[in-house]
Formats: sequence, C-alpha cells, structure tokens
Amino acid sequence: MIDGKLNDYMFKFIEDVCNDIGPRESGTEQELLAGNMIEEEMKKFCDETHQEEYISSPHAFLGFISFSALFAIISVVLFWISLSIDLGWISVDRIVSLILLIIIAILMTWAVSYLILEVVRYYEAFDFMFAKKTSKNVVGTIEPSGEVKHTLIFSGHHDSQFQFNLFFYLKRVGQYLITIGLLLIIIAYIFSILKLVFFFVPINSNAFFFGFGIFFLCLVPVAALFLFFITYKPVQGAFDNLSGVAIVLGIGKYLSENKNESKIFPKHTRIRLVSFAGEEMGLRGSKRYVAAHYNELKESGAINVNIDGIAEIEKVLVIKKEPFIGAKYRPEFYEPVLKIARDLGIDMGLGPLSFGATDGASFDRKGLPAVTISGLDLSKELVPYYHTKLDTPEVVDKKALGQVLQICLKYMEYIDASA
Repeated sequence: MIDGKLNDYMFKFIEDVCNDIGPRESGTEQELLAGNMIEEEMKKFCDETHQEEYISSPHAFLGFISFSALFAIISVVLFWISLSIDLGWISVDRIVSLILLIIIAILMTWAVSYLILEVVRYYEAFDFMFAKKTSKNVVGTIEPSGEVKHTLIFSGHHDSQFQFNLFFYLKRVGQYLITIGLLLIIIAYIFSILKLVFFFVPINSNAFFFGFGIFFLCLVPVAALFLFFITYKPVQGAFDNLSGVAIVLGIGKYLSENKNESKIFPKHTRIRLVSFAGEEMGLRGSKRYVAAHYNELKESGAINVNIDGIAEIEKVLVIKKEPFIGAKYRPEFYEPVLKIARDLGIDMGLGPLSFGATDGASFDRKGLPAVTISGLDLSKELVPYYHTKLDTPEVVDKKALGQVLQICLKYMEYIDASA
C-alpha cells in the first residue's frame, strides 16, 4: 500500500524542518515558522487549511522546577535551624523556630503545589507568573466523497522540548530520580507541616523530628540535581515529534494521490489533519483546540488519533492510559488499532505512558474518543534521544514512518466502513 516515495517524503519533511528551522521552542518564531511550513504542505492536498492562534505561558510548565528545588534546599536548612533551637543547640527565643517553620510551610506548599498541579497534572495554575506568548495550531481538512458521518482527526505536534540534563547525563537513573525527587519532596512537605503542628502540642517530639531531619538531608543532593534539570536550549525534535507531524502529512499526501480511488478515499469520513503547538509545554495547543471546538467535536463524534514519537517500529505501542495526567483511553477505540497492526504483521504493544502526557490526553480528559500511538515505552527503556540533543533525523527509521502511516490509513478505512 505504501511505497518508498511516500516514506522518503515524510523523512525529507523531518530533515527540512530540522535543517531550515531547527529547534522549535513553544511560543517562539521558530515554532511559528514550522507551523507555516506545515500549512504550506497541507495546502497541496487539503480542501481547506488555517491556523488557530492562542495565547499561553509556555515557560510555566517547567520554568519553576529549579526554583522548587531551591525552595526544598532552603527548607532543609531552615528545618535544621528550627530543630537546633528546639534542642537548645542555638540559644534564641523559641518564637524564631515558629517563624522558620511558617516560612518552610510556605516554601514547601509553593513547591509541591507547583510540581503536582503544573508539572504532573498539567493544570495551568502558575501561568500568571510567566510571560504570555503566541502560538498557532495548524489545521487542514479533507472532505469525503459523500455525506459526512464521521470525523477523524490525525494529530502530531511541531514544537520541541528543552534538553533534559538528567536524561542526557544520567540516562535511566535520571528517569528514576524524577519519581524519587517528587516522592521525597512530598514526604518532606508532610513532615514539615507536622513539625509546625507539633510546635503547638505539649509533647516532646524532638527525637522523632531529629530522625526525620536526617532523612530530610537526603533531599538535598536530589534537589541539587533538579537545579540543572533542563538547559533552556530546545532540541531538534525529529523523533519528538516531527515524526508524528510527518505521518499526519503523509496521510494527506496519500489521500490526494488516491482521490479518485473509491476503495481508498473516504466516503463518509471527514479527515482533519492537525499539528499542535505547545505540546512540550503542557499540552497547551491541544487543550486550546479542544476547548475551542468541544461542542463540534462532541456532536460529530470526532475521534482523535494522535501520533507522538516514531523512530523504531519495534518500540511503537498503543497507549492505554496516561497515569500522570489521568487519561484512560477506551478499548473500543484503541483495540481495532492493535488488530490492524497485527493483521499487517506489525508487532505493536499496548501499555501505559509511564511519564508525561500526550495531546491525546487533552481529548480523553474531556470525554472525547482518542487513541495515541507512541514510540516511547518508558516502562522498559529510556531511549537516548528522548528530550536530548541526540533527537536528530538520523534516529528516525523512514520504514517505521510508513508502517505507522499504513496503520492509520487502515484505521480510517475501518471507521469509514462503519458508517
């Protein structure tokens, strides 16, 4: 079904964006230029194209991580000063200990709420602290040959992430440190609040909190690493996620080349090709798109097939849930994708996205049908090119692009046949 020329087209698109535009931090000119290039491609095979502008604070997503780490380190120091006062090692009025505990509670509440709400759950709770920037989602529409009965949205994202230093230098250990660091800071927060409460309880708890203070010290080296979590230099993002965008464009190109083939071109399914901006900074582009079109998506029964990070076909899987953000995909939509892959002789797995989130979650969290196809199974492996400067076109296998494209086209046929 898919010939080598289409694989070459998709791979060349990835190379062209990397060579002509380069890294594409959300809310920058490079992201906008990539969107323009994508729309120019869509115009070649879509009935209609446009860009949808939105405003967000992209740096809010990761921009406070280093400050959260600094707050944790300061809290450890203040905790030990407070404990030293309680133990009589420092001779000052005990009210000073109370003041220090209140400062710790404020700092740790700030750090923990930011990490949970903004970084883990992707709520834009701290965006008011960061500059507003403009981004644009790119949308193309291909109308079916007959009456519209379905809408199928194929999506990817064209922005790229900053380098994660913990991944680049510490590799798999860096992945574990993210979870360990989050757990440590939550535990430290709970015990810091307990110490503040026990300040007003007439019970001698100094021995207990001395033991906790020793544990609290373990947070310092981990927090220190998080001071340098990212470089603030975006990577090329060939794998994550020009590969997904290339497949979205490949779908459009294939349909345009087979518009007169009744067995191929959709009869009752409107095809939307969407490239989201701002995915790497908290799914801001897809969240804006879903919010703007929610009623239309709901009423039309639209299904989103999101493609994120395709490099090696052996690593590609269908995501069944995204625990961080709370997305849980519905089997009636993703199981046909798995069957199609098996029928094509492609060994595609099924599993959770154990870290982060994808644009598909923006649909699922609003109760809209979605499927995410990803080449990232962090439960098994941290590939060296994930969010590092190694994410260049060379890591993408053009054959893998063609195989995922074939799965998407077969899924389109499956949806269209159910009209």
